[in-house]
Amino acid sequence: MFFKKKKMEETSSALNQENIEPIDKDKLIEEAKILSNTIDSVAGDERIKALNNIGSLYFAADKIDDAIKYYEISISGNKALGKAYTDLVKLYNIKRKEAVKEKNDDGMKHYMDKIDNLLQLSKDVIRGRA
Repeated sequence: MFFKKKKMEETSSALNQENIEPIDKDKLIEEAKILSNTIDSVAGDERIKALNNIGSLYFAADKIDDAIKYYEISISGNKALGKAYTDLVKLYNIKRKEAVKEKNDDGMKHYMDKIDNLLQLSKDVIRGRA
């Protein structure tokens, strides 16, 4: 029975992988650029939503620095926990790991400080101080 179940899982996994389309990073970047041209024409929650969408597109396209830029703008305009916050933690950790790999102590400290600031922000938001 164990072998049958394992074989079925392998077959199911292989079928799922065949149906997944590869991510077209150039298309994601182009979508992000188009959306970024609309930022000045929207305000309030719509602007925050647009900034978060741009950040998400850049993150999916592995454009880490661009994703960070738009998520940071979003958080500066709306100090609420959500996708921008959680993605920024992930992005800062990616940059911190890159700095560790490059033995860049200043870069490592920079991103650790950014992570600490985000953690403080989350505490402030939860306590109603943000």
